[in-house]
Amino acid sequence: MTAVVAEHVRATPGRALRAEWLKFGTLISNPLTVIVTFLLIAGLAVLLVWARATESMTPTVTELLTGASWAQMLIAVLAVVFACSEWSSGLSQVTFLAVPTRWPVLLGKAVVMGVTAFFAGSLGAGAALIAGAIGGVDVAGDADLAVRLVLGAGAYLAGIAILVVGIGVMVRNLIAGILTVIGVIWVLPLAITLIPWEPLQRVVPYLPSPAGGLLIAAENPVSELTPWAGGAVLFAWAIAVSIAAAFAVRSRDV
Repeated sequence: MTAVVAEHVRATPGRALRAEWLKFGTLISNPLTVIVTFLLIAGLAVLLVWARATESMTPTVTELLTGASWAQMLIAVLAVVFACSEWSSGLSQVTFLAVPTRWPVLLGKAVVMGVTAFFAGSLGAGAALIAGAIGGVDVAGDADLAVRLVLGAGAYLAGIAILVVGIGVMVRNLIAGILTVIGVIWVLPLAITLIPWEPLQRVVPYLPSPAGGLLIAAENPVSELTPWAGGAVLFAWAIAVSIAAAFAVRSRDV
């Protein structure tokens, strides 16, 4: 009887994932932020089409995804808040008492944020391209590019979200986490470009944000990476940080 009860209540990755979905959906600001992310991507495309129409011009297909670059800020803040909430609210002791192996909690947070960010980005990009097509942009002229932008916007935001969850779990403090994310995603690439040393300049395209940004950018013959290769670099960063976060959450006190 005892063995049966223990098996029934045993913590599994699936149950940990379900718990993280509940945590995410319970706080109304989380779904609202996702909706705002979608509206930002689609809305900026509508504004761009309207502004160019007043000048008798049409934007390019990739310009329609301008909002995705801004949307990553919302996703990054949402991810770091979601990751750090365990410690800022004092919930970590209860969470890790229920899931003593701890890594399923990190995995659950990464999956929740990754899936949410992917759908927000892809649906927003799809709406942006539809708005562009209605406004006269030749979206159907390059179907491969359109598909890459729709899937790439989702993949880009998902990669950023997973990366930030790992950072947040390692830092554990909300303010420090946000500052660290700003430094890694935005400040570091800019700072390196200001250093006039060619070997260091070659590192910039392989940083998370510049590499992942290729997924929603026009083809750049100067870059050594293709858009999908850039996406792979972003996810390599995300996986590496997640592994480091798994070791950190396993070895440190709650």
